[in-house]
Amino acid sequence: MIGESALYTILAISLYLLGAICDEIEKPIMKKILYPTDFSDAAENAFLFALQIADHLGASIITLHAFDRPDISDFNLPGVLREVYDSIDLEEFENYEDEIPVLRDIASDNGFYHVPMVHVLEEGAPVSAILRTANKNKADLIVMGATGAGMMEALFFGTISGKVMEEAHCPVIVVPVDAQFDGVIDHIAVATNLTPEDVRLIEAVRKFRDILGSHLHVVHIDTSAAGDGAALLANFFQPWSGDKKMSAHCIKGKDINETLEQFVKEKDIDLLALLSQRRSWFDELFEQNRAKEMSYQNSTPLLVYQLESLNGKNH
Repeated sequence: MIGESALYTILAISLYLLGAICDEIEKPIMKKILYPTDFSDAAENAFLFALQIADHLGASIITLHAFDRPDISDFNLPGVLREVYDSIDLEEFENYEDEIPVLRDIASDNGFYHVPMVHVLEEGAPVSAILRTANKNKADLIVMGATGAGMMEALFFGTISGKVMEEAHCPVIVVPVDAQFDGVIDHIAVATNLTPEDVRLIEAVRKFRDILGSHLHVVHIDTSAAGDGAALLANFFQPWSGDKKMSAHCIKGKDINETLEQFVKEKDIDLLALLSQRRSWFDELFEQNRAKEMSYQNSTPLLVYQLESLNGKNH
């Protein structure tokens, strides 16, 4: 017999799907992709991924290089040093100008010469510059590289990609430097804890899946002693049971991250979708943000949605 919580979840799913049908007519899929770059190997790997996504979606790419000048407002610099400081802008511009043909060559060499690109140079700390540019240009998606972080760095400072995942108003794809892909996104997985918020995540990823033609895997890691995860997932997945390009997987495991990573490898998942949400530093000390944690140790690109953006609250 279905419990009260399961009935509530099914009702929430049904109401959300009804609203999603109406929204589908009104909202275009992603048309502007922001690609931040520091010209590293990780960034170049992400660029190839961004080109493939843009090609599938018919989207344009905004490339962004951010540079941060030191704050010298409290110093009275001599004239020569002032000239050197003022020349930083010009030097950054010239460096970026030299890299633009390289980006165009990468696009052409991989058959994406037709993807429209606009190049932006922005002063400021990387995270703030990325978020500011995304908001200003109404980006629908951010695609960026990640090299990961050490445990202490991740705990106390995070990474640029980790901060962007939490703060962005739009979905973020984080591509690890050692990510390997064959040019086709065949399989997308969504990790779920069977919550009403995950319904919104799955529907958002379904729209993305429909454009790419991928198979969508909904995976739940059951860490409970009762072992009732499979039954709960079956009830949760019922509204999508008729979708032939979706499947549900319940896997028993003690460690969610390890079990999820093993599933990703076994199923050759090209993109793993997760839900992220903004947390205070106190919250993160006691309850890790799984999207950020996975980005540090996973070699599969992540597609991260923010809970606030799914609720229609842009930052």
